[in-house]
Amino acid sequence: MVNISPQYRDREYPRNLPGRPGGAVLIVSVRHSDAVVIAELLSRAGYRSQWLGSLANLHALAHRKGDLIATVLCHRSRLSQGVGRTVNQSQYARSDQSSMPSQLPVHLRSKRVIIVSDCTAEDTVVSLLQDGAHHCFNLNDPPLVLQVRLEAALRRHGRARDGSIIQGDIRFDLQKRRVTRAGKAVDLSPKEFELAVYLFSNRGRVVDNSELMTSIWSLPPEMDTRRIDTAACRVRKKLKLDTAHGWELKRLRRIGYRLVAVSRYPVES
Repeated sequence: MVNISPQYRDREYPRNLPGRPGGAVLIVSVRHSDAVVIAELLSRAGYRSQWLGSLANLHALAHRKGDLIATVLCHRSRLSQGVGRTVNQSQYARSDQSSMPSQLPVHLRSKRVIIVSDCTAEDTVVSLLQDGAHHCFNLNDPPLVLQVRLEAALRRHGRARDGSIIQGDIRFDLQKRRVTRAGKAVDLSPKEFELAVYLFSNRGRVVDNSELMTSIWSLPPEMDTRRIDTAACRVRKKLKLDTAHGWELKRLRRIGYRLVAVSRYPVES
């Protein structure tokens, strides 16, 4: 369990301040003690929460489906191994299959999915992110650090501004996480959608690989950038980000990407 020092526990933290989105966060954790810690940190950041010990109990949330803005899945590498015994990666993966991001219903996967885990091995983190998680945080981080990480993730994605981004005939629905071009739906994976939104939100600016790695994949900036190149290639193809359609997604080798409009009014597809 993450221990909260008396000094930290006794501080007064403002809740639901003006300008904070608030909202409810679902916590899925086998360990009640972990859920209590996460709930306290979320509360200090201005968010309400509800705990489930298992995804099998999701029916209990039917009345507040539209109220939830994110899901936090707590993963432990010693769930059934006893104190002092550590499982290997394959055992860890099998032990937590019941709370993998892909096991969540669609209406929860379309919102924020945050993993809080005591297992920070690279292959495990990558596996969880590829399975649909948007962020992976270390359960053993100092409480204040973990609180700020959770708050930053929810602040950045909890509010959808006016709910959409429109550039020419391309429209992103940030709440439903859908994108259309010329009125036709474009099928993007969760990470492709986030990358596209990030590039359009920063169009005209060079976005370096380290920024994309940390902002979109929640991975260390020094990791291999092939995942970025693959996702960018798919976004370029699916959204027709080429000069014939009024856009150019430029890859700057070993630097990053830059999205620019090559005509004042992107032409219709």
